[in-house]
Amino acid sequence: MVRIRLFAALRDAAGTAEVELPAGQLGPLLDALGERYGSRFSAVMGHASVLVDGHRLADRDALVPDGSELALLPPFSGGA
Repeated sequence: MVRIRLFAALRDAAGTAEVELPAGQLGPLLDALGERYGSRFSAVMGHASVLVDGHRLADRDALVPDGSELALLPPFSGGA
């Protein structure tokens, strides 16, 4: 299983901060989240940074191994 952590607007759209899915390729994992949580979630996820075990990952064909942590970080704003 892959532990998926959702932050900010993604957490709000999903109604949860964390979910687990079976290990697999990044693209299908992201697609499954979009199907589960709907269009608002998918729209925000399209701009999110994807980290697997703390490292950025952009290749949708990359394998996310069993036991990994996938973090989805939407764009943040703020500061001065």
